[in-house]
Amino acid sequence: MSDTFPIANPLYNTRITPNPSTNVISFGDGFEQRLTEGLNQNPLSVNLVFELSQTDANTAITFLNARVESGASFDYTLPSESTSRKFVCTSFPRSIPFLNRVRLTCVFREVFEA
Repeated sequence: MSDTFPIANPLYNTRITPNPSTNVISFGDGFEQRLTEGLNQNPLSVNLVFELSQTDANTAITFLNARVESGASFDYTLPSESTSRKFVCTSFPRSIPFLNRVRLTCVFREVFEA
């Protein structure tokens, strides 16, 4: 059972990028053949930006650091969807634009597991 990411509302302008897994075979006469690979051929990569208080940022960063150490995935519901998906976070840099405010930028990569 994976945990749910503790912060729900990112800023708008979320970038959701499908990463289809295909194998392309090119023939000498300009023709090519495309085959999907594996069971889950189209995982997502999601770039999210959160404007948070220092306390909420610390909660999110602690959550993400714990997943880095354990290698565990977590559940997150994208803003445009009603059901959650499983993700790992590959990057989460932060900046501090104002006192007690944090801009947390996360890159979530979708994973498929039981």
